[in-house]
This record gives sequence, structure tokens and C-alpha cells, in this order.
Amino acid sequence: MALENDVQQLPNSIILRYGSLYGPGTWYDKNGMIAKPYINREMTVNDGITSFIHVKDAVNATVQAIDWEKGTYNIVDDKPVKSAVWGSYYAEQLHAPSPNYIYGKIPWERGASNQKAKTQGGNYYILLGEMDF
Repeated sequence: MALENDVQQLPNSIILRYGSLYGPGTWYDKNGMIAKPYINREMTVNDGITSFIHVKDAVNATVQAIDWEKGTYNIVDDKPVKSAVWGSYYAEQLHAPSPNYIYGKIPWERGASNQKAKTQGGNYYILLGEMDF
């Protein structure tokens, strides 16, 4: 947050906060860092909320943001989703066993809103069935 505070002092500063990036070449790629623990059933999911953004949407938002008003924007999809939901879907896509589940969430696992970015013309959304890992 200290860095954000410093950047906000600059004229015309735009800060982009990206959600969890997914798509080719990311941690969530079928050969990415997250896949192996899922395949080995070493991951545990809970009720925490995650906001994702596809790498292509992140690139598009970054380019579009050049013309946005000064401010801080969350670059995330329209559908924040529980870890238990996306984790099970992700495991299914990997042909891996379902992850372990524990009830509850950590307070910071709450997702993010993209409403401010959308007012500038951004439009980023996914549905689980459209996720490519």
C-alpha cells in the first residue's frame, strides 16, 4: 500500500490491481505451478472468494487504461467465486481428484469488484465453463 500511496501522488496516475491471472503460461496452466499439487491432491479449498482475470483480458485492460481517469482500478472478472467451487472445477479439468475442503475462509479472501473499471469502459467476465487452464 505504501507504493500505491506514493504513485497516487503523481499527476494522472493509474493503478491497476489484477485478480488471479489464469490462462496459458500462468500458475493455473495445466503445466503451471498450481497444477501439480492438485494432481497429487495436496490442495485444500475453502469458502474464500477469488477474483480471476484471464491474461488476455488483463492485457486488454492495461491498454485501455491508458485513456482512463486517474485512480485505482480492480482488473477482475464479473464473477468472484468460492475456492471450493473453482478448485473443484479446476481439478476436474486436470482430471485430478477433488481437493480437500475445510469450512470457512480467511478474512482477506473476499474477492474484488470491477465496477469502477467498467465505468471507464472495461468489461471483463468469465464463467467457469469458459475457463481455459
